[in-house]
Amino acid sequence: MPNQQVDLALAFLQAQPRAAAKILEKQSVEQLADFLSNVPHTYGANVVGQFLPQYTARLCELLAPNVAAGLLSEMNVSLVAAIMRHCSEELSAQLLGLLPEKTRLACWLLLTYSEDAVGAWMIANVSTLPDDCNVGEAQSRVKSEQGTVDFGTILVVDRERHLQGLMHLPALMRASRSTPVVAVMQRSSDTLSARTALPTAANHPLWADRDSIPVANRNQQLVGLLRHVDLRRGLEQISSHIEAPDDADPIAGIYATYGKSLLALFDTVSDLASTETGKRN
Repeated sequence: MPNQQVDLALAFLQAQPRAAAKILEKQSVEQLADFLSNVPHTYGANVVGQFLPQYTARLCELLAPNVAAGLLSEMNVSLVAAIMRHCSEELSAQLLGLLPEKTRLACWLLLTYSEDAVGAWMIANVSTLPDDCNVGEAQSRVKSEQGTVDFGTILVVDRERHLQGLMHLPALMRASRSTPVVAVMQRSSDTLSARTALPTAANHPLWADRDSIPVANRNQQLVGLLRHVDLRRGLEQISSHIEAPDDADPIAGIYATYGKSLLALFDTVSDLASTETGKRN
């Protein structure tokens, strides 16, 4: 397959993961597993993240554990936890052991909540700041922080981990270094309980002007953040309703442009995998 077509297909995987997923789902799960084993994780994870967790779990059963873990490590932790719920206990334990430590711990926390609870879909590894630091100290913390999800707002907590306010990153970077963080933050103690059922959480009035809400445990200690996009994903997951496809296929034009290159890449990779398997046998 010409390099130009390979580049085009990989670019399609990265730029249009939802459309690519729809195309690749038409292949057998075994063929798709072979394909993903030979595609860089950063490209494959974009597409795998569009599959239903049950389907991704089936893929993980067929992939080499290091390949499956490589794909999962590129995904949102809440989605990883949702996938783990559909894997065998043995595979889940194996994959968790291969994930980066922060991802593993955050995923384990999410798995302690029932699937229909806010805690199962929150982001656990969010940026936080103590309320007794100044702006200069906060800036240093933010710059050196690794493994947390950046959503533009940092949560400010007291030493007991109770939410005190929200710090918007641009405001933090503009403020004088000697200014106390509490003087710059937006005061707020509003949280969702991690045990709240998703349908109940969906009706919370805070969604009217926010796209994410902090999450607290039964002791009102901060444990994460629920994004509205993850709330919707969770509601779709726990619902048995499957929407019928629209009469007009919105990706028809995309398929006409990129689909053939993607399938050609799929066939090429699958053929190479089959050839290598034959050589080993």
